[in-house]
Amino acid sequence: MNLFAIGVSSFVVALSGALSPGPLLAVTITRSFKYGASQGPLLIAGHSILEFVMVLLLVAGFGAYLKEPGISKLLSIAGGCVLLLMAISMLKKTKFEFSPQQNINTTRGSSIFHGIVVSISNPYWLVWWVTIGLAYLSIALPRGFSGLIAFFLGHISADFFWYSLVSYSINRGRTKFSPFVYRIVTVCCGIFLSIFGVFLIIKALI
Repeated sequence: MNLFAIGVSSFVVALSGALSPGPLLAVTITRSFKYGASQGPLLIAGHSILEFVMVLLLVAGFGAYLKEPGISKLLSIAGGCVLLLMAISMLKKTKFEFSPQQNINTTRGSSIFHGIVVSISNPYWLVWWVTIGLAYLSIALPRGFSGLIAFFLGHISADFFWYSLVSYSINRGRTKFSPFVYRIVTVCCGIFLSIFGVFLIIKALI
């Protein structure tokens, strides 16, 4: 497979995953409502840092260790607890306040950190990388460093594209939403994170 095909196919596969609702989408929606269109790219910047580390680990041969049942269960429990804490925090902060300059400047680091935490707390992200991601790396690696770069750039481009679009769309339409609607959206996202967190914990324990 040539470099162009690796990049394009990686983009399409990653986009199909990004389109699936999950914790990262819930956090993107709530933070975009409150802080604006910058949240999608910032969250994915954090997400991409974590994914870069994962690629390095897989290339170094740590994929076999990450597949261990004990590690998977531990990550599920820890991830479920983190999501529950985030959900509680989200439900407590339902007041709609927006100050573009202040929020963008003061939440940049926080948003990147949120992107890392939300991603690593979702064990299905890990499952994707030790299965589909590892398989794609086996295709890209024979092309050397260039193949690895083509794969990674195609992959993260899909995430940046989709989540930037989500943030932009919410930012464009949020002036039409009342504080009550904002609270409803935030509560729904918080409940989703809570349910997902509880599901991960129960799934690991049974």
